[in-house]
Amino acid sequence: MRVKRVLNNNSVIATDDENREFVAIGRGLGHGRKPGDILAKSAIDQVFVASEGSSEDRLSQFLADIPLEYIRAAGRIADLARDRLGIRVGQSLILPLADHLHFAVQRIQEAIPAEFPLAWEVSQLYPQELATGREAVEIARQALGVQIEADEAVALALHFVNAQFAAPGMSRTFQMTEIITHTFGIIDQTFAITVDQQSMNAARFVTHLRYLFSRVASGRQITEDSSTLADAIAKTHAAGVGCAAKIQYLLEMKLSTALTRDEVAYLGLHVSRLVADVEAEQAAAKE
Repeated sequence: MRVKRVLNNNSVIATDDENREFVAIGRGLGHGRKPGDILAKSAIDQVFVASEGSSEDRLSQFLADIPLEYIRAAGRIADLARDRLGIRVGQSLILPLADHLHFAVQRIQEAIPAEFPLAWEVSQLYPQELATGREAVEIARQALGVQIEADEAVALALHFVNAQFAAPGMSRTFQMTEIITHTFGIIDQTFAITVDQQSMNAARFVTHLRYLFSRVASGRQITEDSSTLADAIAKTHAAGVGCAAKIQYLLEMKLSTALTRDEVAYLGLHVSRLVADVEAEQAAAKE
């Protein structure tokens, strides 16, 4: 690896033996370096490559503006997310985390209050991600020497949710969280029940919804060759499919995509299973 251009004391643009460019960071990596200097692999902490649709200059500027300790802290948090949630560690997770931590500390230093409007929804829908976020806050506090707010766990949890579906940006994650909350509201109202959104039953249903969102985003909705299965589900789980039709309207309006008949049928099946489990629990509690 050779230096192509020094960005700052801790980062350089480098090239490998095949002349591919990347940004390398490490403590003092750019200090005293000149173009053409050889870089030892042991001196490099992280390597980043411009993603499709982005540019090397934009990536370089971003990394030049973020202090190394934030990228290192983000790397530790990404490793935690891998261990706790099975998330693949990559720059699509590390860079947004580093940027978020940097902004959070700036906000603290400037005494700007933070708002976490989805705190309740995250606590209900993503308990594992939130628990991991709380651990991540402690990592950030120790790594950065700043008393990061406890509620930053909410924002970090949403980063973890986003990373599980490799979606660019956070807007889709916010949208998904709001849709799930509204979906539970439709189910509660339709069946006159109250779903405990922190229960295992709700967690299984949320997992189904999240994969439905993923299929919609990738253009790979469920579509059977015949309508036999969808007909069978509609016959045996009529109430669930009827509720799914209400949810379908919400999803199509929010996602600007039509759902296939099979997707609605499968959604109805999962609604029926959720409602049956909740009603069985409520009946058992009354005994």
